[in-house]
Amino acid sequence: MSTHINDLASAGSVQSAVYPNTYGSAFNGSTLDMISSDGPCFAVQHVGAFEESNTWTGRVEQSADGSSWSAISGAAFAAVTAANNVQVIRFERTARYVRYAASLTGSTAELGLAVVIGALKKTF
Repeated sequence: MSTHINDLASAGSVQSAVYPNTYGSAFNGSTLDMISSDGPCFAVQHVGAFEESNTWTGRVEQSADGSSWSAISGAAFAAVTAANNVQVIRFERTARYVRYAASLTGSTAELGLAVVIGALKKTF
């Protein structure tokens, strides 16, 4: 058993990029300020109910100023085509701000979604 993080609440910064709700089209999640964290990040995408015959694709983007966004290499989730899908990814950011962004292929569909993004807090 790994003991790298013994107290996630104190050692980690975990923020909601997308609060649990029902979504029906492509969108960009909340802008998250990662100034208090350092090093590798992780993101958890949790899809609940989903209208099949569509494809949901989520990714994490970064920005130095919170307004101009670019994709982060290796920070994309696998495409979702069925309900009840949980994925975790690890990525390295090079900018202060991050956000979750999603696209939908197919007709407008409703899906249940929540996304959290986290990293270890800076140590001084």
